[in-house]
Amino acid sequence: MMVHIKRKQKIFLLALCFLGLHNFTAAQNRPSDIKFKLAQSYERAGDYETAVTLYEEVFAKDSSSPVIYDALRRNYQQLKQYDKAILLMKRWLRKSPGDPGLLSQIGSIYILKSEEQKAFEVWDRAIALNPKSETNYRIVGSAMLQSRLFDRTIDLYKRGRIACGKPALFTSDIAYLYSIMLNYADATREYLNLIRQNPAQIGMAQSNIATYTNRADGLSASIAVVEEAAKSDAANIPFSQLLAWLYMEGKYFDRAYDVYKAIDKKTNAGGRELFNFAERALREKVYAVAVRTYREIMNSYPKFELMAQVKYGYARSLEESDNMEDTLKLFGGLNPVSKKDAAESKQRYAGAVDIFNQVIAEYPNTEFAARSLLNVALIKRDKFFELDEARASLEILVNKYNRFPAISLEGIFNLGDVYLALGNLDLAGAQYKSLSEIGLNVNPLREKAALRLAELDYFNNKFQAAVAKLTELTSNPNSDAANDALSLKLFIQENLQSSEEALKEYARADLLKRQCKFTEALQYYEMIVKKYPKTNIVDKSLIDIGDLRARTGNYAEAIASYNRLITDFPESILLDRTLMKMGRVYQIGLNDKMKAIESYERLLEKFPTSLFANEARQRIRELRGDSI
Repeated sequence: MMVHIKRKQKIFLLALCFLGLHNFTAAQNRPSDIKFKLAQSYERAGDYETAVTLYEEVFAKDSSSPVIYDALRRNYQQLKQYDKAILLMKRWLRKSPGDPGLLSQIGSIYILKSEEQKAFEVWDRAIALNPKSETNYRIVGSAMLQSRLFDRTIDLYKRGRIACGKPALFTSDIAYLYSIMLNYADATREYLNLIRQNPAQIGMAQSNIATYTNRADGLSASIAVVEEAAKSDAANIPFSQLLAWLYMEGKYFDRAYDVYKAIDKKTNAGGRELFNFAERALREKVYAVAVRTYREIMNSYPKFELMAQVKYGYARSLEESDNMEDTLKLFGGLNPVSKKDAAESKQRYAGAVDIFNQVIAEYPNTEFAARSLLNVALIKRDKFFELDEARASLEILVNKYNRFPAISLEGIFNLGDVYLALGNLDLAGAQYKSLSEIGLNVNPLREKAALRLAELDYFNNKFQAAVAKLTELTSNPNSDAANDALSLKLFIQENLQSSEEALKEYARADLLKRQCKFTEALQYYEMIVKKYPKTNIVDKSLIDIGDLRARTGNYAEAIASYNRLITDFPESILLDRTLMKMGRVYQIGLNDKMKAIESYERLLEKFPTSLFANEARQRIRELRGDSI
C-alpha cells in the first residue's frame, strides 16, 4: 500500500514539473516577447523606425518593464523624436519622482532640442531633491559635461562645493574642465586649492598639471600662478616645491636652484633637497647648475651623510661641463694629438681629476671610489693620452674593487682598450676574452668584448676568423653590438673579394687610428686612395681622411676630402654620414653657420629617411636660433 502511495506522489510531481515547463515555454513564446526580440533585431540593423513601432506595441502591453522603456527611449533619441522621448521619460518619472538620474537625462534631451532654459530648470529640480548631496551634483554635472556645457558644469561644481561645505570638493573635475578649455591659469589655481586643503596631494597635482606643461602657454600660465601663490604664502612649502618642479619642467634650473636652496633652509633638510635637485640637474645635463648645487652642499653642509656621492657628482659635473667646452674634440671621445693639446686638456680637466682623487682618498673601498678610479683612468686615456697612468688606475680598480662587479668588469674592458692603444694586442685580447666568457648570454659588456675580439682578428688580417665571430654576434638581433658587427662583417666580405691587399692596408690604418697615431694612419689612408683607386675601399678611406684632418684641426682639408667623396662616389652608402660630418666641421670647426645649414639641408633633401635626419633638423634649428 505504501509503495502505491509513493508511486502516486512521484507521478504527481512529474506532472507539476511538466506543467511548469509548459507554462515557461509558453511565456517564452508570447507574442509580446517575440515582438521585443524582433524589435531588437531591427534596432541592431539600424532600422529604428520599424524598431520604434514594435517597441511601442510591446510597451503598450507592458509599461512596467524598465528594459522595454529604455529600448523605446533609446530609439526615440536615435530618430531625434525628442518630444516623444521627453513624454515617455516624464511618464516613467511619475513612478520614481525622486530619481536625479532620470531628471538629468530629461535635461540632456532638452539640450538636444536646443531648449537650454528648460534643461536647466529640470537640472535644478534634480539638485533640489537634495541640495547637499555630492552625488546629485556629480550626476547632473555628468549630464552637463556630456552636453559639452563646460562653463555651466564648472559653475555647478563650485555651487556644490559651497552647498556641501567642502572647499576642495570637485577640484580635480573643475581643474580638468579648465584645462580642456585651455584656461591653464584657473586650472592651476584649482590644484593649488587642492594642495592648500591637503598638502599630501602635491604629487597628484603635479601629475595633472604635467598634462599641459608640455604646451608653452600651459607652462607659462602655471608658473605665473604658482609664483604669485608662493610669494603671497611663503610659509607654504608645497607651493615652493611645486614652483621648483615647474621651473625644472621648463628647464629654468637657475631659478629652481634658488627655490630649492630656500626650501632646504626652511625645512631644515640639511642639504637633502639640494642634493636631490643636484642629482636631477646632472641627469638633465645642466652641468653648470649641478656644479653650483654640489658645491653649495659641500660648503654649507660639510657633514652631509652622502658626501661621497656629492663629491663624485660634483666631479662628474665638472668633467661633463669641461667636455661641453672642449674645442679639441669634434666627433666625440677624442684624444689629444700633440703635447700642446695634452697640456690644454690637463688644464681643462684638472679640477675634475682633483675631486675624483679626493673621493678615492677620503672614501676608499666604496663604490664611489671605484667609479672615481674609472673616471680618472678614462680622462687620462682619452684627454691626456697618458696610457701608462690610465693602465695603472684601471689595474687598481680591477684588483682591489672586484666586489663592485659592474664597475670592475667595465674596468677590464677599458684596460683591454688601453693595451690595444699601447700596441699590446695579446694582453688586450686576454682582457676581452675574460669578459666574453662571463655567464649571461645577453650582456652588453660581453657583446662589446666579443666585438673587440673580432676586431683584433681583423687588425691581424685574420679576416675569415673575424667574419665567423661577427656572424655569431649578428645572430642576436637584440644585441647592442649587432649593428657594428654587421657593418664590419659586410665591409670585410665586400673588400676581401675585390682586393685583399687593400683590405690589409686599411686594417693597418684602422689600427693606427685606434691607437691615436693619427699622422701615421693618415699616411696609410692617403696611400690606399692613390694605390687602389678602383677598389670599393676608397670612399671609406676618404671619409677617414676627412675625420683625421678634422681631428688635427685641418678643417679646410677635411671638407675637401668629404667633397671628393661626394663628387667621385655619388652612389656611396656613406653620403648621408659624410654630409653630416661636413655640417659639423663647418659648425664646430670653421664656425660657418650658413655652410653648416647648407650641408644639413642637403642631407635632408637627398636622404629624408636617413638615420641622421632628426639630428640634422635639430642642428638647423639650433643654428637658426629657432625655439625647440
